[in-house]
Amino acid sequence: MRDALRSSPLFSGRRLLICLVVTLVVVATDVLFLHLEPIRTAADFATEVAIHTLGFYGGYTIVALFNRTGTEREKSGDRE
Repeated sequence: MRDALRSSPLFSGRRLLICLVVTLVVVATDVLFLHLEPIRTAADFATEVAIHTLGFYGGYTIVALFNRTGTEREKSGDRE
């Protein structure tokens, strides 16, 4: 069970960490330089980071699911 979960394209700690780091950089850049979104408190910052991290993680997971399907198809020799 643990191995199946570890190799599953749905759950990935590395993907979540990458999404968190990218989101932190983007939101921090917005707060410090761009001021596109009015973020005034630490709670606003944490909320923005959480929302965007989960959205980015969801999109990245969908891409990984489709990529995983193509990779498995190539390994099995079924080419279109």
